[in-house]
Amino acid sequence: MDFLPDEAVDCGRHVVRQSLQAGASRIRGQPYNKQTPNQQAELRARANTTTEQLQTADILAIRIFHTDTGVDIITSGAIAFGATDDEHFISLSSFTPRLAPWPITLELRKRDGTNFRATTELSFLPMPSCLQSCSRIDSLRNALLIRYPNLPEWEPLFPNSFYLSGAWLASDPDNLQKFATRFNVLHIVPGGDGIGYDLDQLDAWFDAAERFGMWIMLDMRWTYQNRHYVRIQVERYKRRRNMLLWYTADEPDGHENPFDAPFKAYAYIKSLDPYHPISLCLNCQNYHFQEYSAGADIILVDVYPIGTNTECSKKYQ
Repeated sequence: MDFLPDEAVDCGRHVVRQSLQAGASRIRGQPYNKQTPNQQAELRARANTTTEQLQTADILAIRIFHTDTGVDIITSGAIAFGATDDEHFISLSSFTPRLAPWPITLELRKRDGTNFRATTELSFLPMPSCLQSCSRIDSLRNALLIRYPNLPEWEPLFPNSFYLSGAWLASDPDNLQKFATRFNVLHIVPGGDGIGYDLDQLDAWFDAAERFGMWIMLDMRWTYQNRHYVRIQVERYKRRRNMLLWYTADEPDGHENPFDAPFKAYAYIKSLDPYHPISLCLNCQNYHFQEYSAGADIILVDVYPIGTNTECSKKYQ
């Protein structure tokens, strides 16, 4: 969860609405034994089972608290197993804005006494003084929000683009302007040598993109495992007015990159710039999804709708 101070004020207190998800996961968490139809029938057959007890067999009591202090963020509430977009008010009064995330703990308790616990982090950032733009994920509405100095409120943005060749951009001075008539994000694929870009040329394209109202998704697919190159790019572009997203690993599962490589890059980029989300793209249905997906705020997938047989591989099947 990511928040900035001015968006979390309600009647003088830091209170925000947050959407909680209680869907089952096949890759994370603890085993959950849901009431089956047969078990529900057995419950109905018991003389001491009330309708209310039957209906609440899979209702979970919620407690969310500050891991370090034990102060509650949500002191009471309940959520049904499998529920999505269940809104709750979260108090941030025990947190102060800082660059490092705060650890929080989530506890769920079933009526039979079974407890579930998970930990995560909450980012409550100070308003930046030197950046020209910020972007963040709105988990309540599943949207991407943007803000810059002349924009007093957060505004939603629906990114619309595709991988773009720098050679195509350079082939005609008018190509970028033509591209901007239909798309709002500039995502240039880097070359494979060194840092992957002519940075002076990249500066010029980013300047032009800003004039055309386009946002930047900076691709570091060949260099995200090299801290020296990552730092050069993040420090150079994080202050740009039209900076939107960082893009690190491109199909790390398909290329069989080290499992922890995306997360290491994620943690390093966040230490340099916590004000812009980090994205990556996965290729396989589930090849160490948990490990690779830990390295991004936004997970993309490749969509190849034309000329591709998604049912089998001619090479391997």
